[in-house]
Amino acid sequence: MNILYVVGEFPKLSQTFILNQITGLIDAGHHVTVLAKKSESNYKIHEDVSNYHLLDHVIYYDENGRDNKFSKGMTFVKSLFSFSYSQLLHKKHPTHLSWKALLSSPNLILLYNRLKKQPLLDMDIVHAHFGPNGLLAHKLIQMGLISGRLFTTFHGYDMLRYIRQKGDDVYKDLFQSKAVLLPISNFWKSKLEGMGANPTRTIVHHMGIDVDKFEYLPIKMNQDIKIISIARFVEKKGLSYGIQAVSNLIKKGYNITYSIIGGGPLEKELRSIISNKGLEDHIQLLGWKTQDQVIEIMKESHVVLLPSVTSHDGDMEGIPVILMEAMAMGKIVVSTYHSGIPELIKHGVNGYLVEEKNAKELVDTLKNIFDMEDHSSIIEQARETVSRQFNICELNKQLIDTFERKIH
Repeated sequence: MNILYVVGEFPKLSQTFILNQITGLIDAGHHVTVLAKKSESNYKIHEDVSNYHLLDHVIYYDENGRDNKFSKGMTFVKSLFSFSYSQLLHKKHPTHLSWKALLSSPNLILLYNRLKKQPLLDMDIVHAHFGPNGLLAHKLIQMGLISGRLFTTFHGYDMLRYIRQKGDDVYKDLFQSKAVLLPISNFWKSKLEGMGANPTRTIVHHMGIDVDKFEYLPIKMNQDIKIISIARFVEKKGLSYGIQAVSNLIKKGYNITYSIIGGGPLEKELRSIISNKGLEDHIQLLGWKTQDQVIEIMKESHVVLLPSVTSHDGDMEGIPVILMEAMAMGKIVVSTYHSGIPELIKHGVNGYLVEEKNAKELVDTLKNIFDMEDHSSIIEQARETVSRQFNICELNKQLIDTFERKIH
């Protein structure tokens, strides 16, 4: 099959779940093209991007996306003029979209101008990640610029924050089309159907990991406790609650090193919290790392902490892949009753969950973990859960089967 992936940034270091799908499809003999707005500014890329020569198969439609606002504005004006000129020359223009719709979606104008001379009409499947990209792909199909059966994966922010911004009926056209919706959890499937999605075309498809890449390396708890978090520095990751909990545990006499990998808009705020609490010797912000570097750091860690919360603007997680990776490596995972996370972690069975924004409960849970002598059952169950339910090799087979069933 010829498969087109429609995404925002590619490659993006924090979105290994998309990369794992793409490489899995290529391994299965399918041809994959990526239609992306721009590349991530982070200079680090996953080794599979190079190993599979993926950049040779990417089409960018906003190559000036990193310019200043004036330059981006000029690019849009030029693109709008080009679009208008094309409409005057071709009365039977493929789009039936109103000017209002076009002006409200600058990306659609950019996509038109990128694809008008070389439309992607040989695709069997169009797979969009995140709802807004699904809407764009649906419009491009209507405009005759791409072809193929549309599948849209919903992750999290596209179900809450985006809807708050755009309105409750933002996905109406997508729901009424023949597009297949692939929420990454039962939590999001329920939300979609509550909004009007057709249950027969709404199929849960989990993100997953290549379990074999993650060596099972449990470490017995000792007096020098190592905790790690890997996340973008944004509100929904709840990192401030992790810092607060570690601070309280240090006050109780525990010797903890807390390493936080990532970056983002809250970095200055997090550094300020750490400094104000005098925790520079215990808590380190390490910046972004490649997956191999993350694995090396995780090997030496006892606990992987991700205290996710619902942000003030309604943004939420999906099911964070980093938790799957940690569980595969035999690490103790601690997270929250948030979004689809309880579909991965069962409290006291294969990991631990606390209520959102509850630093005290987080302290009590971590203290119990530190004081517990035997964690073997928890970490064995964790590895087993990921191997059975979140194994990317099996999930990619299921995805291919879903594609083939829906196009025949």
